[in-house]
Amino acid sequence: PADPPHPLPPGPRTVVVAGAGAGPAAEELARLAGWPLIAEISSGARFGPNLVVAYRELLGDADFGGQVQRVIVFGHPTLSREIPALVLRDDVETIVVAPAGLEWYNPGHRVAKFARAVAATDEAVAVAGTREARAWAGRWVMASRSILSEDTELDAPAFNTHGLSKAEFAAMKAPVTRAMLADAVWRASWPHDRLVLGASRLIRELDSRVTGKKIPVHANRGLAGIDGTIATALGIALASQAGPHPLSTGTTRLLVGDVTLLHDAGSLLIAPGEVRPRLQVIVGNDGGGTIFDGLEVATTAAPSAIDRVLFTPQQVDLEALAAAYGWDYARAATRSTLESALTAPVARPTLLEVPLAR
Repeated sequence: PADPPHPLPPGPRTVVVAGAGAGPAAEELARLAGWPLIAEISSGARFGPNLVVAYRELLGDADFGGQVQRVIVFGHPTLSREIPALVLRDDVETIVVAPAGLEWYNPGHRVAKFARAVAATDEAVAVAGTREARAWAGRWVMASRSILSEDTELDAPAFNTHGLSKAEFAAMKAPVTRAMLADAVWRASWPHDRLVLGASRLIRELDSRVTGKKIPVHANRGLAGIDGTIATALGIALASQAGPHPLSTGTTRLLVGDVTLLHDAGSLLIAPGEVRPRLQVIVGNDGGGTIFDGLEVATTAAPSAIDRVLFTPQQVDLEALAAAYGWDYARAATRSTLESALTAPVARPTLLEVPLAR
C-alpha cells in the first residue's frame, strides 16, 4: 500500500515550486493552502490564482525570497539558478515530492525530507483564509504582475479609427525578438494543441514571461536535453492525434533553437507510408548556440574561442533542409508574418524559420 501523504501544517512562510514532472497536484496544494506557486513552463502546473511568473526577480529580493521559511518542491526544476539557491539555504526547510521514479531533486545533497505525496492539514487549509495568509500569497502575485507590466517590448499600439495607425503598422513590421516569439507561440497554443519546448534559450524566455494557461506542455530535460527533440515532438504528435477519439484535435508545435534542430535533423525523415502528423517545428534561428553567451566563461574567454567552442556558428539553409526531407517550409521575420504563420491551419509537417538577432 502507498504511504499516507506527508502532512503539511501551517506556520512557516511557504512557497510551492513545480518543476518537470510536477503535474497539477502542485497547483492544487498552493491554492488550497494559500501559498505562492512557482511553476516552470513545462511543469504541468503553470496556471491558477497563486501563480508567480516573475519568480527569478522575487526570489532574489530580501522582502520576498528572503522571507521564505519552507519550500515544497514537486518534480525536478531545471530552468533557473534561483530555485536551487533557495533550497541550499540553511534557514529554509525543503520537502521534495515525486509521485514516482527514483530520481529525487536534491541540489547539493542538502534535502532532508522526501515524500511521494503531501497534503495540507485541515488547520493549514483553514489558516489559508486568514488575512495574514492571503497577504503572503497576494504580495507575491501582485509583485509579479507589476514586474511583468513594466515590459514594454510586447505593448501593442491602439487601432486608428481609419485603419492601422503608423505606430501599429510599424509594430507589425518590426523584426521578431525572442520575447515576441515566446509570447506569440504561447498565445497561439490551446488545450486541444500540444506544445513541445526544446532545451534552449527559448524555453527560459517563455518561463520568465508568459502568464498561466492550462495547456499540455512537454520538454526533454537533463544533461543531454537537446537529444532527440524532433523525434520527441513527432511521437507526441502521432500519439495525441491517433485513434477514433484523439486526445488532440489541434496542432503540435515544437519551439526550438537552431542548434537543437540541427542536432536531431535526422528525425525529420518520415518514411513513405507513415502517418504525417499536424506538426509545426518553429526554429528560432540566431546562427548558433546563444544560450552560452550568458555563461560566466563568456566574460573572461576570448570571443573567438567562445564562438568556436560554445556558440558553434552555423549557416545551414533551413529551407533546403526542409525540402530535402519533404517538409513544408515558411519564414517569419516580422510580427505580422509570425502571427499569420502561427494561426494558419497546419495540415502536414511544417518547418517555420524565425530569424533572431544574436
